[in-house]
Amino acid sequence: MASGMPSLFDHTWSAYTKHFLIIFTLALPGLVALLMPAAIGAPAYRTLGGIYLRTASIPDLTGSDYAAILAGVLISLFLMSFAMVNINLVIKSERTLTNIGKEVMRHLTTTTLSVFWVSLVGIILLFIVQLLTSEWGVQKWLSPLLSGIVGMVLFIVPTAMVMDDLRPWRAVQKSVETTLHKWPLVLLWLVMALVCVSVIDGIALMLPAPYGSYIVLVLNSTILLPYFVVMLGQIYISKYTILA
Repeated sequence: MASGMPSLFDHTWSAYTKHFLIIFTLALPGLVALLMPAAIGAPAYRTLGGIYLRTASIPDLTGSDYAAILAGVLISLFLMSFAMVNINLVIKSERTLTNIGKEVMRHLTTTTLSVFWVSLVGIILLFIVQLLTSEWGVQKWLSPLLSGIVGMVLFIVPTAMVMDDLRPWRAVQKSVETTLHKWPLVLLWLVMALVCVSVIDGIALMLPAPYGSYIVLVLNSTILLPYFVVMLGQIYISKYTILA
């Protein structure tokens, strides 16, 4: 692991800075995705650079509220899937020496839709976990555990689908395999992401409301998230390179 970390950082930083303008542009749909809940007036709150639905508010929602939230979630999820797929395509194109524009157009509908459906299944599973653990009165300890399991299973699925052109089920298998085989680098990724997001969120709390929360969303979706998507891509393809 020690020998792989410097190469991981070097490859990540090199790819991120070399293609920064392209990555920044491709990440903009992710920013729109994170701003969607505020646009539709969903009962949500912002923390750690993300937007989360208040499950306690669900019983008070009307039919129109449900329709607006559902539309917002679907649009947000598609835009986020689009951003993640295309950022991964930049990394794949660099390593395979293919044209970025052609790769983006080739995967515009196929891979993006596949990632969208897998992500939607993940969100539905997380939603079910939240509801059931809340109903059973074990949300404080069981919900994080089950949510973590779902997250780890689907963790690298978008990257696997892009890098190896895998179907969803095979990508899920590859995601689990990569997480288990590359767990030191995956753990490093998780710690770094949590620390960076927490620091930015902490700084934003010192800014006047509500500007701080929106500033952190912009920074996370256009700067931090793309960097960590690039880093995750490098971890995945390390099995083919000297990073291994």
